[in-house]
Amino acid sequence: MERIDLHTHSAYSDDADFAVGDLLTMAKAADLAVLAITDHNSARSVEEAICGGKANGVSVMTGIEIDCAFAGNNYHLLGYGFRRDSRDFAAVEQNFQQLERAATPLKLSKLRALGFHLDEVRLYAMAGDRIPQEEQMAELILEDARNANHDLLLPYRVGNARSDMPLINFFWDFFGTDKPCHVTVELPPMAEMAALIIDNGGIPVIAHIGANVKEKHLSVIEQMLPLGVQGVEVFSSYHDEALRRELYQYTLDNSLLATCGSDFHGKNKPNIMLGSSQPWPDAAPQTREILERVTLY
Repeated sequence: MERIDLHTHSAYSDDADFAVGDLLTMAKAADLAVLAITDHNSARSVEEAICGGKANGVSVMTGIEIDCAFAGNNYHLLGYGFRRDSRDFAAVEQNFQQLERAATPLKLSKLRALGFHLDEVRLYAMAGDRIPQEEQMAELILEDARNANHDLLLPYRVGNARSDMPLINFFWDFFGTDKPCHVTVELPPMAEMAALIIDNGGIPVIAHIGANVKEKHLSVIEQMLPLGVQGVEVFSSYHDEALRRELYQYTLDNSLLATCGSDFHGKNKPNIMLGSSQPWPDAAPQTREILERVTLY
C-alpha cells in the first residue's frame, strides 16, 4: 500500500525548519505517494508544494492547520483539499501573527518570573523576520550557562525524563493550557474555521486529539461534529495503540474520515520522522478515503 503523510510543516510554520521544496524532496526519499503540508495558520505553501510535488513525483493535497478555540480550549483543525487559489486563509494567518506578536512579551515576562535567564536580543535575531517561538526560547534558556543549576530545567537535560525532545517538551510543560507561562489569546472559534474550510471547498479534520486532551476523547469529538468536522486524525505521533484503535472504531461507527499524519517539523520534534505515522494494513483503505474526495496535484 502506498504511504501517505497528511500532517507536515514547512518553514512557513514559525516552528519548523525545511523549505517547501526540500520537504517534497524528502517526501520522495521517504517513499511517500501523497503529502499534505499543513502549516500553522498558513496556506502559503500551496503553489510551491504543487511545483515540488511534480518535480519529485509526489502527489500533493492542499492543507493547513488552524489554531482555534472550542469550549474554552485550544485545538488544532486541519483543513484539506481546499481550492488552491483561495485567498481567505491569508486573513487567518494575519490575525494569528498579530495575536502571537502581542503575546510574546507576556511569555518572556512569565519566563523571567520563574528565574530563567534568556538573551532576548539573541532570541529576536534567531527568529529573524518571524515571530519568536517558545521552542526557541527553550533552546536559549537551556544553553544559557546562567541557568545551568536551575531545578526546573533538570528534566530536559541529557538523560533525564523530558530530554527525548527537550524543546517541544518544554513548550508543552510551560506554555500549555494551565501551565505557568501560558498566555491566553482570543483564537477564532472552531465553528468559524470549520465553515471557512468548507466554504473554500475543503474538509475539516480534528488534529491529534490525544495531544490536546488526556481523557474522554470521544466525548470531545462528539461535541465538535455539529460544527462541520468531517474527520479525525487517527494515526498520529501522539496517539498510542489503544487510542488509535478507539478513534479508528469511532470513525467507522460515525462515518467519519480517518486520516494519518506525522506532524513532522524538524529540529523541534527530532523523534518525529516524515511519514512515520502510518496506519495498520487493514486500516489503510480507510485512511485513503480522503484522497478520493479532494483534488490531488
